[in-house]
Amino acid sequence: MSKLSQLRSFAVFGLVPGLVGFLILASWSLASAAPFPVSAGLALLATAIGGWQRFLAGFQDLFHGRITVNVFVVVALSATLAIGEFRPAAIIIFIMVVVGALETFTMDKSRQSIRSLLDLTPRTATIRVGQQERIVPVEEIQVGTAFIVHPGERIPVDGVVSGGTSSVNQAPITGESMPVEKYEGCELFSGSLNLTGRMEARASKVGEDTMLARIVQLVEKAQTTKAPIQNIADRFTVWFLPTVLVLAVIVYLTSGDLKSAVSILLVACPCAFAIATPTAVTAGISNMARKGILVKGGMFLEIAAKLDALVVDKTGTFTMGQPSVLEVISFSDASKLEVLQLAAAAEKYSEHPLAKAVLQRAKAEGLEIPRPDEFKIEVGKGVLIRWKDEAIAVGQPDYLRSRGIALSSEMDGLISGQLEQGRTVIVVARGTKALGLISIADEVRPETRNVISTLYRVLGNTNITMLTGDNPRVAASVAEQIGIERVESGMLPEGKCDFIKRLQESGLVVGMIGDGINDAPALALADVGIAMGASGTDVAIEAADVALMNDNLERVADFILLSRTVIRRIKANIFLSLIYNVVGMILGAFGLLSPIIAIIFQEAGCISVVFSSTLLLWARPKRLPA
Repeated sequence: MSKLSQLRSFAVFGLVPGLVGFLILASWSLASAAPFPVSAGLALLATAIGGWQRFLAGFQDLFHGRITVNVFVVVALSATLAIGEFRPAAIIIFIMVVVGALETFTMDKSRQSIRSLLDLTPRTATIRVGQQERIVPVEEIQVGTAFIVHPGERIPVDGVVSGGTSSVNQAPITGESMPVEKYEGCELFSGSLNLTGRMEARASKVGEDTMLARIVQLVEKAQTTKAPIQNIADRFTVWFLPTVLVLAVIVYLTSGDLKSAVSILLVACPCAFAIATPTAVTAGISNMARKGILVKGGMFLEIAAKLDALVVDKTGTFTMGQPSVLEVISFSDASKLEVLQLAAAAEKYSEHPLAKAVLQRAKAEGLEIPRPDEFKIEVGKGVLIRWKDEAIAVGQPDYLRSRGIALSSEMDGLISGQLEQGRTVIVVARGTKALGLISIADEVRPETRNVISTLYRVLGNTNITMLTGDNPRVAASVAEQIGIERVESGMLPEGKCDFIKRLQESGLVVGMIGDGINDAPALALADVGIAMGASGTDVAIEAADVALMNDNLERVADFILLSRTVIRRIKANIFLSLIYNVVGMILGAFGLLSPIIAIIFQEAGCISVVFSSTLLLWARPKRLPA
């Protein structure tokens, strides 16, 4: 926390309430010993010190034609002072200041859980200068600077690994509970903890551009955004104040007791009603941010609570978003590892995504990838190399046939079986003999089937549609694997937008889940756009209403369930605040409340609402039974 923030907190939580309390005690103790103007003056001074901001805000709202809670306070306190109740007015202000300090403390506590993330960023960093290492303030690091992270140190800025491997705990950024393996080319996030190995990296983002800083900025901005349900409070105060004024006048005319009339004004102040929504939204957004769910504003919590349809992009959401080797089948005496090794040798210098999938699988199997003596690529068909004086051909079945390599009916059957599952097949041959095949596809995330089942239960229906630009065969294969019933294939970005429009026109509240880049138009069009894996793309945070900081689809269900919890808590807060107001006004109408007791009763409602909202900081999504 900055020195300015600390000073402000000291003033709000300690200095002002303490000074107001001291003046009230002094006024009370001098009431019999000193002239009335002295004790009354001390009480008025306490009222001015503790309530000037309330009075100023109230008069400003009146000037602009707005009927707000501050206007209520100005009317009630003005009436209290007008009947000569100076010390009660000061006590009322003191109680308001103390309760206001409690509310501010609670709101700051919610925000501090996010702002404290910035404390994870180390103050210094180790950079490389030539062959030497030097420790410098983190502010000196620029984009492109080479820096070093030793085991046990926190990563100072966002960067890309240029050397070394390690396990990194990046839970503050992505919400992942398990460490993530990092190696050359992997992204690093400021504030993450390096656990095991020494890494060298180059800075890609520094200062306020780091992902950690942007998360804090995004959440703090979101916490100030109103939810639509909060507009109820704004509309409520417009007609409530005239109603209360009429009631206070009626009580005075029927009883002749000014104190009872003033007590009604004091007990009717809708302070608890006014904070019912913002305190809950702030706590809910803070809770979700700690779980790696970034929500851009309270309005999206309310919309998410009403979702009854989800549209989900396939690639990068239900699947990993990159091709991977799913199966290696041998046709002959050659082992599966030999087939894979020869394919990797042929693809060693290729930039094709399928080649990268083969090389990645070979490395995972611990295979040594030989360097071919000759290398020739035929774009869109396959690769031909020579290694150990033998010709190795890798590519599509038709490419191998064109080179005189025979494929038996049994081999064709195995190839057809893979193609029917929506997989891409490459065949490996040595000389004129086919050795085996490798099937490649965009691998389905292992948790997807269970998540789909959970989302069906959360929505209360099966209105989840998978959209994909892939052909119907691939789409049907993935849908069968994950247990989804509705599929739309061959969809371009425009088609996805049209599909969402049709759902919305039918009266459905639609959520869109995508990777935040090619799905940006659909994410923006949906009632709630949810971007997956936002830590890897700036576009995701900009395009979507909600950004999930890792690729865990379960966070979508958590987001919906927690949104419902927040909205239920807001409604409970509103009901609770109205109960306090109504009961208090009834008691005041019968002359059972003094001004001081009235404000104590009214502020008790504020404390109840603040406490209720604070509990959301630790709320957990309640999983629905299967």
